[in-house]
Amino acid sequence: MENKLNRPAIRQSEEYAQWQRLLNEIAELVGLTLVAYDANEYLLSASLPNPICGAIQQTKDGIRLCEADCGSMLSQSAKGGPLRIFKCHAHLYSFAVPIYREGNICFVLLGGRVFQNYQDFSSFSRQAPKYKLHDYVFVDWENTLKFQEGQYFERTARLIQSIVNSVTYESPLTQKIRNHASQLDTLYELSGLISLETSQEKAFRLILEALGVLFEIQEAAILLGSDEESNYQVAAVMGNQLAPRPYLSTSVGEMLRTLRQGQWHFIDETYHLLKMGYPEEVHSVLSFPICFGKDLASILQIFNVSMPGEGHQLLQTFCRHLGVSLENLQLKQELRDQVAVLSAVDDFVSTASAEASLRDLCQRILAKIAEVFQSEKGSILLLEESGQALVVKAITGINEKIVERLRIKPGEGIAGEVFESGRSLLVRDLEKEMSPQGNRRSRYQTGSFMSVPLRSGQHKIGVLNLADRVNRESFQKRDLRRLEALAGHVTATLEKAESSRRTEDLKKISITDGLTDLFNRRFFQERLTEEIERAKRHGHSVSLIMLDIDDFKNYNDTYGHLVGDEALKMVASLIRKSVRTIDLVSRYGGEEFAVILPITEVAATCSVAERIRSSVAGQFFPDQAFQFAVKVTVSMGIASYPAEAENLQELIGNADKALYLAKVGGKNKVAVFDRNKRVRPQSGS
Repeated sequence: MENKLNRPAIRQSEEYAQWQRLLNEIAELVGLTLVAYDANEYLLSASLPNPICGAIQQTKDGIRLCEADCGSMLSQSAKGGPLRIFKCHAHLYSFAVPIYREGNICFVLLGGRVFQNYQDFSSFSRQAPKYKLHDYVFVDWENTLKFQEGQYFERTARLIQSIVNSVTYESPLTQKIRNHASQLDTLYELSGLISLETSQEKAFRLILEALGVLFEIQEAAILLGSDEESNYQVAAVMGNQLAPRPYLSTSVGEMLRTLRQGQWHFIDETYHLLKMGYPEEVHSVLSFPICFGKDLASILQIFNVSMPGEGHQLLQTFCRHLGVSLENLQLKQELRDQVAVLSAVDDFVSTASAEASLRDLCQRILAKIAEVFQSEKGSILLLEESGQALVVKAITGINEKIVERLRIKPGEGIAGEVFESGRSLLVRDLEKEMSPQGNRRSRYQTGSFMSVPLRSGQHKIGVLNLADRVNRESFQKRDLRRLEALAGHVTATLEKAESSRRTEDLKKISITDGLTDLFNRRFFQERLTEEIERAKRHGHSVSLIMLDIDDFKNYNDTYGHLVGDEALKMVASLIRKSVRTIDLVSRYGGEEFAVILPITEVAATCSVAERIRSSVAGQFFPDQAFQFAVKVTVSMGIASYPAEAENLQELIGNADKALYLAKVGGKNKVAVFDRNKRVRPQSGS
C-alpha cells in the first residue's frame, strides 16, 4: 500500500547511482537497513530493508503508525538538524540524519530498524497479531531478528553519518565517490577481519599492512597507553623508524589534547618531534585517535607522508569504527583471560582437595599459573611461621637447590618490598626501570616481570612472582590485573588448605591417642555404637577383643616409664599389623587395648586374637638399656553381638569378663564369653 514512506522519487541522478552502491555496501558491512529520501521526502533507495516494516505497512493502522514515527522523523531531518535516534511503535530502533553537500541537504537517511534486546522483540511479538502478522517469529526472514545494544547502535549510526559526510566533503565528482567507495569497502572488510583475530598484536599488524597498500604508506606505527599518562608504548611498527624506541612522549604541543577530542593531528616541527622521542629521520607525524567510547585507547601514526584532506577524513572515520572493532577484540581477549583464570581457579580447588603437602600444593598452583601466562620462570614465597622471613615454597625455571635455603626478610629485595608494602609491581624493562647500572641479572632472559602480594584483607601470607614470557614480550597492565585476580584465589586456596590441615590435625588429636597413634577410648565407643546399629539393621555380627598386657606394672617399675612407653607403642604396632583394614584398633586405657571387628563371627575373631597373641609373644621388648631382650605377653577376651550381648554395655562387659578369665587362667591366653558357660578358654599357653 502506497504511503509517505514508500513514494518513489520521479527521477534519480546518475551521480546518485554511485551513492546507492556506496549505501548498499555500508548497509551490508554494518548489518543495518539504510533508506534514502530526497530533500522532498521521496524514496530514492532502500538498502537491506527490514521485512517487519514492509509487513506492518500492509495495514492501514500500520501505515498510520509508521508515518507518525518514521515519517515524522523524516520530515524533521529534511529540514536539517542533528542525528536523531528514536524507537518506533514496533519497538525497533532507528535513526534519521540529513546528508549535506556544499551546505545544502542532498538527501536524508533513515536507518537501523533493529531491536536492542530480546525484551523489545518480545513486546513487538505480543502486538504483532493486530497487524495480521500471526507468524511473527519470522524464522524465514533474514536480517529481521538482529539485536544491537544501545551504545553500539548509536556509535554505528554516527559512524555511517561520518562515512557519508566524508565522501560528500569536497568530493562532488563521481570518480572520487568511486575511489572512496572502493577504499571504504576494503577498510570495512578489514574491520570484520580484525574482530576475528586472536590477539591485539596480530590485529595491529593487519591494520598497518592494509593501510600501507591502500594509501602507499611506508612508515607507520600504533601506540598504546602506558602507566604514565603522557607516555605511549610502541605496540606495532611498519618500517624501521621506531624499532629501537619502546616509548614515546605525547605531552609536547597540542597533540594529546587534540587526539582526546577525537580529531587527527599533524606535526612537522623538528624541535617538538625530537623532544617527543622521534628519530631525526622522522620529519612529520600524522596522528589519528583510536577511542574506546570517549577514552583515547591507542594512536595510529603515519610518518613522512602528505595526504589530501579527504584522506584525513576517511582515515579518521575508519579509526572511529576501528575503535569499536578493537574494543570488541579486547573484550573477547578479556573473556578468554577470564576463562583461563576460572580454569586455573578450578584447578586450584581440585588440587587443594587432594592430599598433598603445602610445598606440593604450591608447586601445582605455580605450574598452572605459569601455563596461563606462558611464563618460563616463577616462584611462590610464603612467610614462615615465625614471621621473620619469606621462604621459597615453589619455583619453576630455576633449579630449586639454588634457592632451597633462601630466606628473604620483609622489606628486602623486590619480593620483600612487595610483601611489606602490599602493592603489586609490574616491570616492563628491568634495565630502564629498576637497575641504575642497566645490568640485567643473567638468570633472566627478559627484563620484564610481575610480583604480587598474596594476602587476604590485611593478612599477608607471601608473594607470587612471574618472569620471562615464552614469546619474550613484556608483561602488560592487563597481565598484572589477571595475576592479581588469581593471587586472591591462590591465597584463599592456600589458607583453605592450611585450615583443612589444621582441622584434620585437631580432629585427629581429638580421636587419637598421642602415644600409640591409635584411636582413643571416646572414638572407640562412638564407633562401636555405630557398628552395633549397623549390625542390627543388616542382621550380621560384630565382635570385640579386649586386650591387656600381662604384668605391665612390674615391667614399668623395673625398666622405667620411657621403656614402658616404647613397649606400649610396639604392642600397638603389632596389633595393627595383625588385623584387617576394616577393623578398628584403639587404646582403651593404660595398658589395655580394644579391637572392633565388623561383620565377624566368634570363630574368625578367635583366629585374629590368636595371631595377635602369638605375634606379641614372639617379639623381644626393650630393657632399661633399650636392649631388646625382654619377653612380654598379652591376654585377650572376646565377645560378640548379638550372640553374646544385647547392647554396647553388655558387649564391653562380657569381653572384659572373658579377659579376666584369660588372666586368672594363667595369662598369655585368649578367652571367649559364652552365655551358657559364661566364659570359656580358647587358646594360649
